[in-house]
Amino acid sequence: SPRQNRMSTDNALTVVVLLPSAEWPGLEAKPPLPAGQMHFGTSVEDFDPTILKQAGGVLWVPPASEETLKTLHAALPCCRWVHSFSAGLDSIAGFVRSLSENTHVSNGRGAFSSSLAEFAMTAMLHFNKQIPRCQQNRKTRTWDKFVMNTVRGKTLGLLGYGSIGKATAALGAAFGMNIIVLRRNPGKVEERGSPQPQKTYGFADAEAFYKAADFVVCSLPATAETKHFVSKAAFDAMGPQTVFISLGRGAVVDEKALHAALRSNAISGAALDVFEKEPLPHDSPLWDDEKLLLTAHNADLTEDYFKLGWDTFVRNAESIRASGQPATEVDKMAGY
Repeated sequence: SPRQNRMSTDNALTVVVLLPSAEWPGLEAKPPLPAGQMHFGTSVEDFDPTILKQAGGVLWVPPASEETLKTLHAALPCCRWVHSFSAGLDSIAGFVRSLSENTHVSNGRGAFSSSLAEFAMTAMLHFNKQIPRCQQNRKTRTWDKFVMNTVRGKTLGLLGYGSIGKATAALGAAFGMNIIVLRRNPGKVEERGSPQPQKTYGFADAEAFYKAADFVVCSLPATAETKHFVSKAAFDAMGPQTVFISLGRGAVVDEKALHAALRSNAISGAALDVFEKEPLPHDSPLWDDEKLLLTAHNADLTEDYFKLGWDTFVRNAESIRASGQPATEVDKMAGY
């Protein structure tokens, strides 16, 4: 039987939550849903038919499968809202595109941006301050009084300028970096309060963007348009001083081209938190790249990860009840 968290009012919002497993650790952090109720399960069979008939929304928790989500959604005649606990929708992109015009989709956008921006800054300083050299000097007891670099005055290139890009821009600006952006819609005006880049490039001007950047932080979502967007041509355009950092989705980066760029010293270094195949295969040549800082898609897996995700879900639920529109709405065709 589904786990339940009931909090009912006259205008209650009923949400069915599709879990990847009954032991999903985020359940421990689940909040009450203000003026609503949540019902939890891992398949359509877990939910009472009465609940399925009245549910106005569904919360998808990855990695629950797209097929299971489709089956569940087909059993929800009143569902007008789908929320993704994560920001990335690439694994359910077909389902999202198939939804009717009057069904809203939202995601966890913004919930995890602060920790990802911190990781990006850490990676920049790791290479800029030559931390591997410092560690090697300690191991070999070498008193190596080298000239220390600074990030102040360097150019931070943000590939994608959503919530992760903006959070990274704020940290970069605090360090005195110049901020440039490459995005699909270069003419888009930023909201007041958002960091304003010194220059914004469109995808057609990608080469000039890469040439101008000392650090490239990629937070693009995985879509048909962005598959291997960071290609051999991109790494060729970067300079030997450039550090490449990938935080969005692994499919955006051509890993063979990255490996070649690191081996040929075409770029200075790279930091990857996401990969084309996860877990990264044991025989991947990336494990052997000494100029690569590698993490296991856990740059945003902080102690408050689940709380942050739930907070964003509740904010969207309250927005749906108040106005019929979610707070972090997704363009269903674009996929983000």
